[in-house]
Amino acid sequence: MRKLQLLISLCFACTTLLQGQEPVQGAPPGLTGYLRWDLQLSTMKRETDPFYLQQQGEETVLKSPLRAAIYSALVPGAGEFYTESYYRAGGFFLAEVALWAVYLINDSKGNDQTALFQRYADDHWSVVRYAEWIERYAAQLNPDVTGCSGLVTGPPHLPPWERVDWARLNACEEQIGRKSGNGFTHRLPRRPEQQYYELIGKYPQYAGGWDDGTNITPSDVTSSNVSPRFREYAAMRGKANDYYNVASTMASIIVLNHMLSALDAAWSASQYNSKFSFESHLRPVLRSPGFVEFVPTAVVRYTLN
Repeated sequence: MRKLQLLISLCFACTTLLQGQEPVQGAPPGLTGYLRWDLQLSTMKRETDPFYLQQQGEETVLKSPLRAAIYSALVPGAGEFYTESYYRAGGFFLAEVALWAVYLINDSKGNDQTALFQRYADDHWSVVRYAEWIERYAAQLNPDVTGCSGLVTGPPHLPPWERVDWARLNACEEQIGRKSGNGFTHRLPRRPEQQYYELIGKYPQYAGGWDDGTNITPSDVTSSNVSPRFREYAAMRGKANDYYNVASTMASIIVLNHMLSALDAAWSASQYNSKFSFESHLRPVLRSPGFVEFVPTAVVRYTLN
């Protein structure tokens, strides 16, 4: 009976030590006075002690990879700035500024060059001359052609593109084009469509409409023997296309810069978050004298590079 009483007393004492008591005065740094908790602290560094971190007032905020990606998708470098990767943020943002500058400059030059070659075309190429050239050589271009006369119907005071019967002109081009090998492969769109200005300086069938191309013959068309005006205009139009091609390339790279920055920002957020470590413990909380409750506690640590 005495042995049983002694055993019960020892169990009660151990339970009291494990459940808690008032902190021991003068306990070594990092010890709380709670036996169970102090045994746990002996196996870890002081810096992982949630009490220690709480006393330091540290607050850690993880970065959202999705938010970082959205920021950089809108403005390259913004996501990197959000994740505190400032050099990478500056790189993507400066690249964006440079790309937009090149795009805008070349797009503006392309617009100016387009206006220049269109004025040149209006000054030196006439659909009236082209229609008259077709009337003169229609039978030679295709003996089966009919109705390729009277294509010019408007009075002389009108602009050339308002003096021709466009439907009949296109119908005549269609008939001529039915015979292969004569160089007639297209139908002239109405001015001021973009294709109008492109075709007259691209295909020899329109060489007879230039003011220095009145002596062009059907054989010249098939051999691409065009006039100097035709070649000069083609070069001007090609220069405008070069500007637009550069602008188009820059536009594609701008989109790529947004995509790369978004991916990099998400990765940067993951890198930022990997500096944090997560630990969980049971934190002893004194609920009443002689009673301690162990509360699950999470601890996040940030590691400096």
